[in-house]
Amino acid sequence: MNRLLLLFLVLAPLWGTAQSVLKNKKDKTPIEILNSDRVLYDEEIAKADRLIGNVRLKYKEAIMKCDSAYRYPNGDFEAFSTVRINQGDSLRLNGDRLYITNEDKQAKLRDRISLRDKDLTLTTEILDYDLETGVASYFGGGKIVSSENQNVLTSKQGFYDSESEFFHFRDSVVLKNREYTVLSDTLKYSGQAETAFFFGPTEIKSDNNTIYCSRGWYNTVSGVCQFTNRAEIWSKNTYLAGDSVYYEAEQGFGEVFGGVVIQDTTSNYLIQGEYGWHNEEDDRSLVTDRAQMIQFFDTDSLFLHADTLRAEPDSLGKRLITAYEHVKFFKSDLQGKADSLTYAEEDSLLTLLGAPVLWSDANQISGELIDIKIFSGKIQQMDIYDAALIISEAAPESYNQIKGRNLTGYFKDNQLSRIHVKGNGQTIYFPVEEGEEKKAVGVNKAECSDVIIYVEGTEIQRIALINKPSGAMHPLSKAVDADLFLEGFFWDTMNRPLTREEIFSWIEEEVELEEEEELEIEGE
Repeated sequence: MNRLLLLFLVLAPLWGTAQSVLKNKKDKTPIEILNSDRVLYDEEIAKADRLIGNVRLKYKEAIMKCDSAYRYPNGDFEAFSTVRINQGDSLRLNGDRLYITNEDKQAKLRDRISLRDKDLTLTTEILDYDLETGVASYFGGGKIVSSENQNVLTSKQGFYDSESEFFHFRDSVVLKNREYTVLSDTLKYSGQAETAFFFGPTEIKSDNNTIYCSRGWYNTVSGVCQFTNRAEIWSKNTYLAGDSVYYEAEQGFGEVFGGVVIQDTTSNYLIQGEYGWHNEEDDRSLVTDRAQMIQFFDTDSLFLHADTLRAEPDSLGKRLITAYEHVKFFKSDLQGKADSLTYAEEDSLLTLLGAPVLWSDANQISGELIDIKIFSGKIQQMDIYDAALIISEAAPESYNQIKGRNLTGYFKDNQLSRIHVKGNGQTIYFPVEEGEEKKAVGVNKAECSDVIIYVEGTEIQRIALINKPSGAMHPLSKAVDADLFLEGFFWDTMNRPLTREEIFSWIEEEVELEEEEELEIEGE
């Protein structure tokens, strides 16, 4: 990016040198005639002195040559045919015509203009210089070429303020070199701050990425830049957007503020939030403040929210996404919440930690740690470790429960089809009577080492108790709480996200807040 504006850095002294050729309001230095083959007074046409043949003029340190010129009584000066101005060892300014007006201090060059200084060449048809304000302008199109860096800049209009050292290019600005192309509506450069400013729609294209912004700036010394008014960056596999993007080129570190969007097109996921940063050196990213990840599948999508989302490469270079605090996700056939979550791209493994709870159809699933294996958008297997518990509502206020040390759930077409409880297996099962409303007719509680449960749809079809089973059937009238609920039972419907918008809602926090407010009122 440092090469992007190198031609502006070189162009600044060029214009500063060129302005000394021209006459300002307070400067009374005359233009000195060094040579002319003939001097005639043209009374009929110009009413001025006409200099003809090998005309050489001097203004301060600048030498001007032309085929012929007029010197008017009011101080105006006009030169024709192959006008050449040489300043020092490097400046060469050529054109067909030059006119300097004494009254408004305007120097006007016209037709086939070329200005050369060192490796830079400006070509245009119309070039004006205001001697009072120090502003040089070209109109109707101009082209600047740097032979050293192979930079080419074109625009419809260009301005330079010699006092503030500001370059200003407008209308169809195009900057090209071997590495990138810049397309902009308006581009300014400050020589004093050594900073370029973009105004209006701007697009920066290279082989590796494309940047779009409506406003921004770039410091050519430090390599620091910032794009605002909704900036977008496309790379080979990543799309990044935000209301404002701040980037440090040397450090390879960038920050994004407001409306953050990070999308990996190869992994089909998108991350959103209000603030984010990315470190190129270790390929790590972080997004926070209403952070959300969307994982796209063929027929469905998973929407996940957390206070903070972090993405980084694993040992194999694949993406590993970690979500911290208030994790909640929604998929049409699977919902869940936890304190933290990781998603490994390598094996499509979703891991929930910290009081994780899953909801699949009519089932509520919980444990200390939950692993979910996903393939092509479909759940293949779920492993629950330590205090595994599955609950489903058999009838109003009657809940089927399956508990064990560890538990594996097998899925078919995203529906739970078989459950294998491993160690300390316990079940509570309610036979129901079908009717207008389901009604439990008893409760069956059993214990054994392992349990296999076969499920069809939302209904338990068969339970197999393995290794020393024991259990009993009780009528509801004689059942006590120990027969109705396993240890650790909880039924949480308030926190289950039923829509993608509800992943941002946390009922527990609202309850705690209400309790705090009540305590404050009582304290008063």
